[in-house]
Amino acid sequence: MIKFNKHNVTNTETKAKARVHYSTDNRTDGRDCVTIYHKDYSNALYDVMGSEGYVNDTDTMTDYFETGRVTLFANHPLYAAARKRAEANKIADDARFAKKMAA
Repeated sequence: MIKFNKHNVTNTETKAKARVHYSTDNRTDGRDCVTIYHKDYSNALYDVMGSEGYVNDTDTMTDYFETGRVTLFANHPLYAAARKRAEANKIADDARFAKKMAA
């Protein structure tokens, strides 16, 4: 089972954990999606999500850092949970930014 936490994604069966940040609806084709970006330079997100949807466009000849991402579309079984977490993070970030700008 995959758990979407504020700052990480965890696979409760394997105990693998990856630090991530979330982005919603960032595609040019307009499809609803949640993209989960790995924050660290390792394969931890792959360890959590497996090969299902994992993308790593790193070119080892030219890219020093390795980063990966997973994009979940509306028909994916984990989409609803990921979307809920991404929207909660967005609300918290917007509130923190508004408080900072008001000061």
